[in-house]
Amino acid sequence: MKKGILIVTTVIAFAMMFVQCSSKGDETIDKKGQIMVKMTDGPSDDANIEGTFVTIADVKIDGRSMEGFAKQTVEISAYQNGETKLILSEEVSAKSYSSISLVLDYESDASGVSPGCYILTSDAEKHDLSASTETQTEITVSKPFIVEANSETSLVVDLDIRKAVVRENDTSTGSEYTFVTQAELESAVRVFSEDNTGKISGNVNMLFTTENDRYVFIYHKGEFNIISESQGQGASNILFAKAVTSAKVNADGTYNLSFLEAGDYEIHVASFAKTLGDSTTFTGMFNATSATPGLLLNAISVSANAQLELDIAISGLL
Repeated sequence: MKKGILIVTTVIAFAMMFVQCSSKGDETIDKKGQIMVKMTDGPSDDANIEGTFVTIADVKIDGRSMEGFAKQTVEISAYQNGETKLILSEEVSAKSYSSISLVLDYESDASGVSPGCYILTSDAEKHDLSASTETQTEITVSKPFIVEANSETSLVVDLDIRKAVVRENDTSTGSEYTFVTQAELESAVRVFSEDNTGKISGNVNMLFTTENDRYVFIYHKGEFNIISESQGQGASNILFAKAVTSAKVNADGTYNLSFLEAGDYEIHVASFAKTLGDSTTFTGMFNATSATPGLLLNAISVSANAQLELDIAISGLL
């Protein structure tokens, strides 16, 4: 009899341990964190562009649509120089993720008006950016990130319109602008954790007079090649294609390079001249040097959450 009682007791104890372990596992699986997705943009070097509008029909994390997302149209060029637009805030499972996707709607905007993605030029004309007969396209960026339990994770999606949009050579479409190829479009988007980025800002001091626009381009150290970068690359002939990001120098000489992930960089400054029709043309690279003691333009180290002040002196064209 005692032997039977011992067996029953052992079975009950084992069952209780199994339930407890399962309960702990369920608690781990059910832990949640908040993910926020924001959008930003780098400046276009086309002076004829007044606004760039993209309609986002869906946001996916690891291929799964976010239930809390609602279709929206964003004037992306309004969010530059560190400004962002919050497009999603949702509670998700606390774990590791590997990718984020944006589904762009070419057909209609959030109000149902066509087109969904377009350039607004200085003459108030809309230019459909659809590069094909497809009504949607999905941009997926592989980017590992972790959502911690009971915390907020802020991801920033940088859709660099300078790389993503080009002038349309085929005038029969009725649009003067179009998105680049799918592969180039995905290369024009970068995703990063906002908390892991720093920024560089300062003044660009001209030692001579010019009416040309000045753009500051930043590259991962060693990745700038003046020949290939200034001649255009790929099917869409994109200038400065490998630049991490860029900034147009303001009228007062200030510039701001935001959302730089920790690492080593180099800076280069380009000249763009305005032409007929409010367009701009690349005219060459400036001879630029650091005006901040202890810093060199070809060896800049950026740390997370750091704000680096770097002044630049321009003495002429190369």
